[in-house]
Amino acid sequence: MVDAPGVVDADPSFAELFRLATPKVESPRMSDIVVFGAGQIAEVAKVYIDAHSDDRIVGFTVDRRYAKADRFHDLPLVPWEDLEKFFPPAQVKLLGPLSYRRMNEFRRARYLEGKRRDYQFTSFIHPNSHIYTTEIGENCFILEANVIQPFVKIGNDVIIWSGNHIGHHSIIGDHCFLAGQIGIAGATRIGEGCFLGGKVGVTQGLTIGDDCFLSFGVIVSKDLQPGSVVVRGPPDRVAGYPSSRMRGLL
Repeated sequence: MVDAPGVVDADPSFAELFRLATPKVESPRMSDIVVFGAGQIAEVAKVYIDAHSDDRIVGFTVDRRYAKADRFHDLPLVPWEDLEKFFPPAQVKLLGPLSYRRMNEFRRARYLEGKRRDYQFTSFIHPNSHIYTTEIGENCFILEANVIQPFVKIGNDVIIWSGNHIGHHSIIGDHCFLAGQIGIAGATRIGEGCFLGGKVGVTQGLTIGDDCFLSFGVIVSKDLQPGSVVVRGPPDRVAGYPSSRMRGLL
């Protein structure tokens, strides 16, 4: 688990109570890291890590067939198959692959392979997210403006893009990808390997099975079986009754 990057709240008394109630977790020391990837997301990751992390990127890696050059952003780009020759496990940590390719299966496979090859993995959590949990796994990439409420648990190998809300007591399983502006209500369980597109909404207390695909903008209001696909239907319609009817429901 990694330490939360600090609680920021308008009410200092609440922040102090949270600090006192949270177990002490020693902040990790600076690590040299190798990022798996040499595309746009890897470029974005380098900007964020250079600006906001104590870790230092010392190289990049991709599968051999994609290693078309020996440098990427002025750093070594080496074949994944030969990584130990250039960056032994005792010298670096890994981050990535920063990809949702094949519904996160590619990232899952390379992460587990890296573990078998004795590599450790780091995480990046943007300091401008509001994190109220320390239950965050390794090889996570969490960008800015996320709100992650108390008692949330986030597994290993999870990517959370910008501007999401993850409600209290929710669980995000290993190997998930969350795009931007997603709202997950409290006490919700997102299974392993799920892909949530931008502006998805998930209502309170649901269970989303493993390997589900939730398309851009869908609203989920019932449990989903593993492997479910939810896509947007016809354009949202305007109801034929006034909003005053909603007062008995809200």
